[in-house]
Amino acid sequence: MPSARRLLLLLSLALGATVLLAWWTKARCMGGGGWTGGQQYLSWCYTDILPLWYVERLNEGAVPYRDHPVEYPVLIGLQMWLAGQVVRALVRDQSWWGVAFYQVNVALGAAAYAAAAYRMFRMGVTPARLLWFIAAPTFVVYAFMNWDATAVLLCVAAIELHRRGRDGWSGVAAGLGAAAKLFPGFLVPLVVVARLLQGRKGDAARHAGAAAGAWLAVNVPVMVTAFDGWSEFLRLNRTRPADWDSLWYLAQQVRGTPFDVTVLNLVTAGLFVAGTAIIVLMGRRVHAPQDYWRLLLPVVIWFLLTNKVYSPQFSIWLLPLLALALPRAVPFAAFAVADLFVFVLRFPFLGGRQGLTPAPDYDLFAIAIVVRAVVLVWIMVETLTLTPPELRARPSPWRSDDAAAPAPARAGV
Repeated sequence: MPSARRLLLLLSLALGATVLLAWWTKARCMGGGGWTGGQQYLSWCYTDILPLWYVERLNEGAVPYRDHPVEYPVLIGLQMWLAGQVVRALVRDQSWWGVAFYQVNVALGAAAYAAAAYRMFRMGVTPARLLWFIAAPTFVVYAFMNWDATAVLLCVAAIELHRRGRDGWSGVAAGLGAAAKLFPGFLVPLVVVARLLQGRKGDAARHAGAAAGAWLAVNVPVMVTAFDGWSEFLRLNRTRPADWDSLWYLAQQVRGTPFDVTVLNLVTAGLFVAGTAIIVLMGRRVHAPQDYWRLLLPVVIWFLLTNKVYSPQFSIWLLPLLALALPRAVPFAAFAVADLFVFVLRFPFLGGRQGLTPAPDYDLFAIAIVVRAVVLVWIMVETLTLTPPELRARPSPWRSDDAAAPAPARAGV
């Protein structure tokens, strides 16, 4: 068998190749310093990073939150600002600042993805499964669409640290992750429930307290000094209607009238909380408490299905969780195809709404969304009813606290 060092080298080469391809899918349309003729839609090379350089007034030297309200959580605003400072210090030609901003953020994102993949490698994830993360079509098209790499790394770190029994530091990673994108914070109640069921109340409190403390440590200073700018993220998410990619927008089209945003907020929140409780109850039939972290995959999927917004890059959240927790490869392959189906239709569809052609109509786009949703439900069912092969065959080599666990993982039903 190949040595660990050789495997790591091969995986690094694979990651380097897909990072270059992911970079190129967006950079190929920036040759003149920006987009022309709607090519970002018709050529499938849109990224949020380029326009937000201007929208967030980073090109003017604005400090996020203080000088301009930012629609993202604090750690993303910090990354924006740091990347902007590098651009302004190193690039003299201002006409290329937007492109340079993209390049700097790609470098930061690539480092975060590499660190996440390395942590998964150290956890014992097989090379084939690591490729689900670093070589998936979803990674290629969405890796550098937004600033999700930071949250992905922190989520993976939180899982790894929890599996090693370092629940305090796991809470720190989860709390910081939630300060970048919300989903790493979903791990916290799973860890707390698991430790309580194991009779480890101190670890449960340590994890929850560390998560809350880490989140507060990065948010409170901004809240105190620039509350209006900091609260823009909350205001935007409270007031925005159902987004194009969501099942709620499809329901609106069938219904013939938009949902009241306030009612929609309450319904989506209620569905998410109730569904998460059901997921935990169902997961107990397959997983012992030390493996409750695996339930993060169906919880994040349920969030994406019930939320009024499914921004396209949210799919990148799922890739490491699929590699870590999905029992079989077939549903993953189906997701890869379905998610690419959505991507191929989404951007020409949005271009069509601005008068660009050729463009698919909404009905075709809606079919792609429904197909992806069905596949995601399939993945949830598999995760909640099938025991992963490594747990059926032997005690998991991924965790260091097996001796403290009250019982081995139970067989699936």
